[in-house]
Amino acid sequence: MTQSYNLSPVLRELLEFAETSLGTEIQLVRRTDVPPQGVLIDDFTFGTGKHVIAFSSSQLGMLKDYTICRHCLELLAKGCAAQHNEYRVISFSKDCALPACRQVYLDILKDEGTRNLAVWRKKQLVFLLYMLFHEAFSDLPLTLLANIVIARRYPVIRNAQVYFLLKESMRDMHDLVPVKEFLPQRFFVLHNGMYYARDMLLAYVLSEYKLNPVINIPELQRFRNLDVKEMMSHRWSRSPWYHTKMVGDALSNILKLTVTMDMERDLDAGYFQELFALSREMLSRWWVMMGMQDWYVWESPGHLKAAVAAQAGMEEAIRQEIFGTE
Repeated sequence: MTQSYNLSPVLRELLEFAETSLGTEIQLVRRTDVPPQGVLIDDFTFGTGKHVIAFSSSQLGMLKDYTICRHCLELLAKGCAAQHNEYRVISFSKDCALPACRQVYLDILKDEGTRNLAVWRKKQLVFLLYMLFHEAFSDLPLTLLANIVIARRYPVIRNAQVYFLLKESMRDMHDLVPVKEFLPQRFFVLHNGMYYARDMLLAYVLSEYKLNPVINIPELQRFRNLDVKEMMSHRWSRSPWYHTKMVGDALSNILKLTVTMDMERDLDAGYFQELFALSREMLSRWWVMMGMQDWYVWESPGHLKAAVAAQAGMEEAIRQEIFGTE
């Protein structure tokens, strides 16, 4: 480690294990402009030649340790997969993005809340929603698994973890609320359903009642004591939060059936290699249920870098394919 901070013994041990396993140095950076969840900039993904874990200067004590620990576990999963030439990222190309964006456009037209949007807004929305889910799918699986590992192996960090997860849940579940009126309900529900499922699994793993979205999220609290008959009433069936709960419960069940790995066994390269493979399996099962199995491709980081560089041109080409030339 190039920077020495006041770290807990368990975190220092994990960082030393990571540096030994990956044969590289991990830089810890404290900055004021880093978001609360921290930032991992690793060579495997970005080709920077170094691994940097940045955390916010407002985070102290165990909250800082939690952020570093989570990113260190993610780095280990990526690194051990890369050592066996198994590291892939979620990428995209025109071939898979065009059918996906066509489907988004059809959903915009089918939704009574968005079918009458101005054409310019529909054009803007199509690729925006596609990339929104790309970002969510890229971050969520490994972060979730890292949190499960922390819950199982590092009880000393538990209080900081629960504190952070409660705030993160509230933030993630309300990200799209300000623009809810401009989105097809299906995508609002699927987006929030993923985070609902994540929180349900973490509440179960941590045995933390208040992490349950029906307890933590104000809009979902109304469904807490309703029986099935009441929830199926016309009044609730039109609520996007009701559908979020239904979809989230289904996605959560998929997670519980998928995440069966023994998180408490001894750490080695195989442990983190399996962790990365598990993150891919989780997404593959989710995509089938969500009807998105052909939306993205697993490719090398170089492929994603090229796709991002060509994104503006790709977006314009897709827009012309769907809406025609002006």
